Amino acid sequence: MKGLIIKDFLNIFKNFKVIVLMMVFYTALAALTDGSGSFINLLTLIFAMYFLSTFSYDEYAKWDTYALTMPLSRDSIVLGKYLTMLLMALISFTLNSALIIILNIVTMQNNLFKGIKVNAAAAAAVIFFYSIIIPVICKFGIIKARIYILIIYMVPFFLGYLILNKITETYPAPPEKLIVFIETVYKNVYVIVPSVLIVLLGISYFISIRIYRKKEF
Repeated sequence: MKGLIIKDFLNIFKNFKVIVLMMVFYTALAALTDGSGSFINLLTLIFAMYFLSTFSYDEYAKWDTYALTMPLSRDSIVLGKYLTMLLMALISFTLNSALIIILNIVTMQNNLFKGIKVNAAAAAAVIFFYSIIIPVICKFGIIKARIYILIIYMVPFFLGYLILNKITETYPAPPEKLIVFIETVYKNVYVIVPSVLIVLLGISYFISIRIYRKKEF
């Protein structure tokens, strides 16, 4: 298992110089604006996209075919991907949070942790996104899955836009029930979000294993 994770991280850090340059660029950009670290939070999302490249490397090198000739179970190969994704999200969140705190100190912000919540939301979004995407990649492969990834990206935003417009047209002022619901979710966000992610990860992992067990290479 450790070898599977190291293999993916070696593929990710082939772009180490680019990652460092982006960190410097976005940190400088944040410092020149409001110092909130809003641009640094983008790094969490950018780092996550590098995880997607590990599937491309594997498919190009026909890694799965080779891996199955070794004493590795299919379940272990799938689990390795999920653990790599979670570690990548954790590392990027930790690194970005450290940069945000340093930036807040340098720019003398009143709130030392300003921007951390947004960074946490970005990390949660990454985990949510890959919980949906990994089963699709397991099913179709990374090349075919790119189309589905675009659909998964676009459809929620498009539907959200339509629903928001419909609510705005129907109710000039937000419905009281909606306001109460949003306030309740906001108050319990630290319980709701982790719970939803854990359940979603479990379902995603189960589906990916079922797909990968039946897949032929």
